[in-house]
Amino acid sequence: KQGFMDAVCNPIGAKPLRELVKPSDRVVIATSDGTRPVPNKQLIPWLLEALPVPEDQVTVLVGTGTHRPNTDEELAEMFGDDVMKRVKIVNHDAFHEAGNERVGQTTSGTPVILNKLYLQADFKIAVGFIEPHFFAGFSGGPKAVAPGLASIDTIFRLHRAELIGDPKSTWGVLDENPLHAEIREAVALSPPDFMVNVTLNAEKKISPYSVGYYREAHIKGCSVVK
Repeated sequence: KQGFMDAVCNPIGAKPLRELVKPSDRVVIATSDGTRPVPNKQLIPWLLEALPVPEDQVTVLVGTGTHRPNTDEELAEMFGDDVMKRVKIVNHDAFHEAGNERVGQTTSGTPVILNKLYLQADFKIAVGFIEPHFFAGFSGGPKAVAPGLASIDTIFRLHRAELIGDPKSTWGVLDENPLHAEIREAVALSPPDFMVNVTLNAEKKISPYSVGYYREAHIKGCSVVK
């Protein structure tokens, strides 16, 4: 926990979390669903402690991508009963048109349609887990927002054959990876204000935190994983 608190007080490329968030802000914490090993049970209570806002102004948004919603039992397993009682936890729904809103499109024509709760928040935090990814280079970073909180139309375009089939869309490649570049461009239309990413070591313990401005902190985290 001390490592986490140090990280949010000394973030990469950003001011300390407490200086960025106003007490009146409505905060959304976007995190992964149960298919990713994000240690939400530790991270979310620590984040709630670090945020200078009442807990009724915080919503945890579960980035399901195209996956089914997590059940209450699964959410309790992911977050713990205590967090379930303290804050609102909402599953993103990529297929629910009224729950998502278009914010623009990428230069290649991908429509960027994202979760409305995320878009309407005063302060957006992306939580994730960094590991090598077989076509996005690495997980974590902007993927918490797209595909995590994107509509089905956006997700299909981000995973189109020409991007996945490109030889540079592969493990451990970020800079020249066209699929990662498309995700980055989409997310830049409504970026998170702060990022908390972790990596896990061989003992499944949290190793370095990548915390701060989402682009810089993610790049730093990926270099550590590499």
